[in-house]
Amino acid sequence: MSKKIRVGWDDLKPGDLIHVKGSTNTYRFKSRTDWHSMIKVEGDGVGVSATWKLGVSVFLVVYEEDFAYATRPAPKKKPRPSIVEPILPGEYWARIRFGSQTGWGRIIKRYAPRSDNWLFGHDDKAPYQTSWCGTLAGLHPWMTWEELLEVNKQTPILELLSAEEYYTRKAKGEL
Repeated sequence: MSKKIRVGWDDLKPGDLIHVKGSTNTYRFKSRTDWHSMIKVEGDGVGVSATWKLGVSVFLVVYEEDFAYATRPAPKKKPRPSIVEPILPGEYWARIRFGSQTGWGRIIKRYAPRSDNWLFGHDDKAPYQTSWCGTLAGLHPWMTWEELLEVNKQTPILELLSAEEYYTRKAKGEL
């Protein structure tokens, strides 16, 4: 069963279930009328405020004074987008959470070095470095994508942008 939220008189939308004072029946909200103190509903059973007939049209109405509350399905939570490992080397920016705060941190994906590179040794499987994962010495270690995600369980990555996307959005004032 899906969760429902309560809705007030001023926030009604077509399809909301109307609950009337003193009745166990529910009615489906159809539309507002020209009078602000009543709404058109669909349904049957005892509890509706009145049945109106205008010309050929017949419709049920609920007066605001008889309205108890309305319900509608709760909005679905948007799934958090999965963070996909960057394919190309370069600079990336991650929106990360530090406790209740969020901020941006830089991730560098280096070009895979040749196996005889003296700077990186023989380990070309650790191409990532972040601006927020340091050691006690203040160095920023190189790590694999899996290690980066593991380290970030305390500071989860919420969004990952290429440098171009990051600087473009920042220049537009969107960040």
